[in-house]
Amino acid sequence: MIKLLQILNQILQEEKADRCLRIARRKYDKPGAYRSGAIVRCRKGDIWKDLKEEEKESIHKWFSRQGAPGSSSGWVDCNTCREVDGKKQCKACGRAKGEKRSEKPRCRPTPAACKRKK
Repeated sequence: MIKLLQILNQILQEEKADRCLRIARRKYDKPGAYRSGAIVRCRKGDIWKDLKEEEKESIHKWFSRQGAPGSSSGWVDCNTCREVDGKKQCKACGRAKGEKRSEKPRCRPTPAACKRKK
């Protein structure tokens, strides 16, 4: 029980990692002098000024993507993709009234996501 309380106190006392520490952890997999030096230089403002942290893509963000202005929706049917002038163009996911397609729709949020097969 005492050990559990010590662990909880230690977790609560830890400070949240700052931006420089998170970037250094991402770039240097093992702790050491190079990582420590990079953290110090980052905090001084010598390196990684314009480096932005990666934003994790959540499932909510993935499903709420919208298409280009004027499109019916952001999601596209990968079975209808064609190359036009070097760009991949796809029809919107779903069917218009009376429209028939040979295959079931394989919907993805963007035409770029159609590269990955199932």
